[in-house]
Amino acid sequence: MKPKDVVSFAGRNITQKKTQSLLTIIGIVIGILAIVSLISLGYGVQNYITEEISKAGASVITVYPSQQITSIAMSKNFNDRDLKAVEDVRGVDVVLYGWFGGTQVTYHDQEYYSSVFATKSSTYQIFFTEAYGYELEKGRWMKDSDKYTCVIGYSLAHDTFDREIDIGDKIEINDKKYKVVGILEQIGNPDDDNSIVIPYEAASEVFDVDDEYNMFMVKIKDGEDVTKVSEDIEDELEDSRGDENFSVLTAEQLAESINSIFEVLTIFLVGVAGISLLVGAVGISNTMHMSILERRKDIGILKALGAENNTILSIFVVEAGFLGLFGGIVGTILGILIAKAIEYVAAIFGYGLIRAWISWELIVGVLVFSFVVGILSGYFPARSGAKLNPVDTLRGE
Repeated sequence: MKPKDVVSFAGRNITQKKTQSLLTIIGIVIGILAIVSLISLGYGVQNYITEEISKAGASVITVYPSQQITSIAMSKNFNDRDLKAVEDVRGVDVVLYGWFGGTQVTYHDQEYYSSVFATKSSTYQIFFTEAYGYELEKGRWMKDSDKYTCVIGYSLAHDTFDREIDIGDKIEINDKKYKVVGILEQIGNPDDDNSIVIPYEAASEVFDVDDEYNMFMVKIKDGEDVTKVSEDIEDELEDSRGDENFSVLTAEQLAESINSIFEVLTIFLVGVAGISLLVGAVGISNTMHMSILERRKDIGILKALGAENNTILSIFVVEAGFLGLFGGIVGTILGILIAKAIEYVAAIFGYGLIRAWISWELIVGVLVFSFVVGILSGYFPARSGAKLNPVDTLRGE
């Protein structure tokens, strides 16, 4: 039997049992749909974060008081001696220091838990305008002479509370009112768009810290070797702190560190989605088994006409592969549509970092994968069908 005849025979078997084939395909559709949408969104977020961090180029080094970013709250904080050590490193241009944390914010009797960054006002303006290109939507930057003033993110001003916050309005942090002097342009990152920046002088009232810092952001001078400067910072901080429990990350290293976290999360979610695909694979296997039982006489006739076991095996394996491929095509289309819909809705609510990553590699890879899943699921039932005795099948046994 020619290859095209094998394909034609397998296709006819599928179309003859449309309902059964459709129910089998649904299991594959659900699994592939979940995998495509999760991979698309997972890598989309990673790519966005990498792009945002890369906007600062190789000129920014971030320093945390712990070797694990997730355990900063339990670490030994930086002090003025550590700050001086970093500022004195050759090649360092500006050091943005301060305390980053979360607290309850009140505006017109509405409460919201927001991230707050207490830092030196003039340094904050220089750093974020030069290194990241942040601009204000309206208002002005804070001055070093300010204390109870703040600059807030775009979403916090426009979307968080029932009533929009405007320049001159006051928000309450720890029972103290702060006058809004500036509103940042929309950045797309919900952490930044919902954040508040206050002068470091107010940190003692908000976070109960004094001359302590849990973050340094270092801008190096043009033309300097970022690797050399980061190594020098490590050496100076080790001498200043007397330990090695801190992290000095370049923009590239920071992106890799964050991406590694998202990769683990994406793998976990895809693994969960794979359970649905496994159910679909079992469905294909069951369908092929039933199909072989129903077509025993057809198998006997084919064998009586001279068809070999490999030919019978090929017919049913190709049929199973088609079921997997059809499910993969529909699942891929729906997965892309769902990922794009989530991206659209997220953008409306100010979560611009949630983006769908679609590529030909993803599409082709998923379709090949679904076809292989179908073949593997149908192989063993097909092999048992190919070994049937033609005399017994023609007798209906």
